Amino acid sequence: MSVCLLESQSVRVYLDISPYWPKDAEGEPRSVNSIYEEIRGTPEEVGRNTLRLALEGNLDRGYFSNQVKLARLCSKWSGQNITPDDILKIE
Repeated sequence: MSVCLLESQSVRVYLDISPYWPKDAEGEPRSVNSIYEEIRGTPEEVGRNTLRLALEGNLDRGYFSNQVKLARLCSKWSGQNITPDDILKIE
């Protein structure tokens, strides 16, 4: 993907995983802490704050590896192939 932006344009780039966030038995979104405890010690482990910010659509900086890990988690949750580009938002 190639994006060309003029320097004078303001752009917001962030990750948003909310469409893929798992729900509990009652259909409510699971807590960040429950998800963190589930992924702790796995190859997809990311911090609680990273999960919270990505769920809120406010993760706008961090390690590139976290974007890959979050996309893999979203793939597991949704049963679809979610790529890092799918969770990357550019406004």
